[in-house]
Amino acid sequence: MADEIKRKEETHINEVQRTATSTVQWFAELRNKAGEATHPITHNNRLQMFICGEDSFADIAKEIKKAQESIDLCCWGFDPGMELVRDSGATWPRGETYGDLLIDAGRRGVKVRLLIWYDVLGSNLALNMPGYTHGTYPWCYREQSYSAAKEISAVRSLRTLNKLFRRQLTWQEKEKERIVSILSRGNRGPIGEADIPMLAREEYCFIWYKAAMAGQLENIQIATRLIKKKDVAPPVNKHDRDFPDSAVSWIEREGLYHVATHHQKPIVIDFAYNEGRKAVGYVMGLNSVTDYWDTGEHLMEDPKRERGGKREAEECVQEKKKDPGFQTLKPYRDYACRLDGGGALVAVHRNFVSAWARATVLGKGAEKEMAIAERENREGGVPPALKRAPQPGDCSVQIVRTQPQEQDFSIKEVYFQATDIATMAAGYLYIETQYFQYEAWSRRLMDSRERVVKRWKLGCAKAGKCMEDMPVMHVFIVIPVPERQQMVPRTYDALAVLGQHEGMTGQQQMIDNVNNTAAGVQYDAMGNATGGNGDKELDDVVRHANEIDKPTIETLRDKFRMKISVAMLNTCASQNGRWRYREIYIHSKLMLVDDTFMTIGSANLNLRSMNVDSEINLATVNPEAVKRLRTEIWNKISGEVTKDAQMTHAGLEDCHSTWTFLMRVNKAAKKDGLPMMGFLLPLSDDRPSNIRLG
Repeated sequence: MADEIKRKEETHINEVQRTATSTVQWFAELRNKAGEATHPITHNNRLQMFICGEDSFADIAKEIKKAQESIDLCCWGFDPGMELVRDSGATWPRGETYGDLLIDAGRRGVKVRLLIWYDVLGSNLALNMPGYTHGTYPWCYREQSYSAAKEISAVRSLRTLNKLFRRQLTWQEKEKERIVSILSRGNRGPIGEADIPMLAREEYCFIWYKAAMAGQLENIQIATRLIKKKDVAPPVNKHDRDFPDSAVSWIEREGLYHVATHHQKPIVIDFAYNEGRKAVGYVMGLNSVTDYWDTGEHLMEDPKRERGGKREAEECVQEKKKDPGFQTLKPYRDYACRLDGGGALVAVHRNFVSAWARATVLGKGAEKEMAIAERENREGGVPPALKRAPQPGDCSVQIVRTQPQEQDFSIKEVYFQATDIATMAAGYLYIETQYFQYEAWSRRLMDSRERVVKRWKLGCAKAGKCMEDMPVMHVFIVIPVPERQQMVPRTYDALAVLGQHEGMTGQQQMIDNVNNTAAGVQYDAMGNATGGNGDKELDDVVRHANEIDKPTIETLRDKFRMKISVAMLNTCASQNGRWRYREIYIHSKLMLVDDTFMTIGSANLNLRSMNVDSEINLATVNPEAVKRLRTEIWNKISGEVTKDAQMTHAGLEDCHSTWTFLMRVNKAAKKDGLPMMGFLLPLSDDRPSNIRLG
């Protein structure tokens, strides 16, 4: 693939002293050309990082309450009933809901624009809008006037449902049956008092969306958007041309064509108020849906997380354990980055207004609203305060995107560019991502490192060095078990390029079985090889896996001077005299390099995020902030074992060894029913699949 992102420059070498000075191009430099910068690099930005939903959503709630003029909220999904800040109560609502926060802001005169991805097929599979994509049969339908939007609140919905429940207990038998039918939708049977909060939540979300879609919530405009097939086809075709070794299958292509999503989740508050002096924004991976609220402690059961559904109850069954399941939603891990003023906020705001201008605005005044959005997008004024000169403590930031409608794939460019820089050093590269399925990135990492090694070898003789003198590059990858079984092949392939596929035991066994059968080996009912003749044609998934050059630990060490670790996270707790374990679901989209560079946002390391779904990321060079974040992350997930780790060559070697040892210890502890230290475990997945989805 031709590189279009690196700015060419001359570097003069002092051959006597064998030194040279050059600049490091962490960003997509050619997207920052003077006079035609599509993705400007700005240097006057203040950042603050948040780990997990508790702190992230609390800060967002605080800023929504302070908003004076505007709130622009762009999201994959929106849950009016989620509480951003939660008290110690175990039932809904445990705090002010997202929907109520926006209603209150609108009543104060703040203009609220809510932009949500909605596609009839995709959204109804994702269930990303409670009360609109699901939960659309409310229990108070006959008693709630939708035009009375001023009365909508979580507290009122709870009070109304409690009133209905009391009537169910006291009315005559015939009327009681009618109320029970309303409350249970005729298919749940009698309900108890404990069911009321969640029934009230569903009722609240339904009437909230009903009023919002009708334009009845004061100063709140809601818009939906989708991605069309005509926008998806060009980047998918380009991917196949650029990366023929990981071309898209026809099943994947259909999925990308029909269920491409708008996956961005930035927020901008008071962008132009008081000339931008109070402007604040967020770039993050967190969705505005209650599942994503969790604390950094990742407790196995946390009453502040909402009551679990069917998938939580079945979780232990899937692990082949006799277990009643879990009562609360599973632990979720993700990040948010706050921007206080600065030029990067201009790019985040422009991303929103350009999307808003293309979206479908619903409710009263929609035509006028679209005209305003189009003018705002066209004129694109910058509040004066956001042009301030850089100050001590500021950092350089580039906002990058995947936006197929505009053929913008700058997130991929920055990931590749930063990876190239990482391979030239001898430090670390840390990846924490929900979907590690982008084989093209894995190949980029290995190809780039191989070029660096070759250049090292060329200079070895003159410098009196050998390969053993070359410092080792350490790669740490933290991912969840693939969300769906059909995602196993892409995950396997991306890991196999790095020689890290051994944890995908189910997929490897399937590949071995197919290969042996094709070679003439047959199996009995117990799965034992019996010999015999066979001429089975290899399917695409197996054939591709066979073609991958899978480096061994020794090859990584000797040929590439690399050490790679792949982990998943579990939490544990003692219940009823025994230890139980539960996956911490990684929803993160984070890359850190050498305590210097960071990118965070909505984009995963998969084909979708790099080519098809709309995404927005923040990239920054900020040694102090990156070191602080890396230290906090590593200390927490390792149970403080890496607390004193130094990012020297020797320190990284010790850290990698400790990290690897801790994973083995925790694996043994989980097997023996003992407590773990921290959250780290080796990635393990025993599911096979010959259907590939990325």
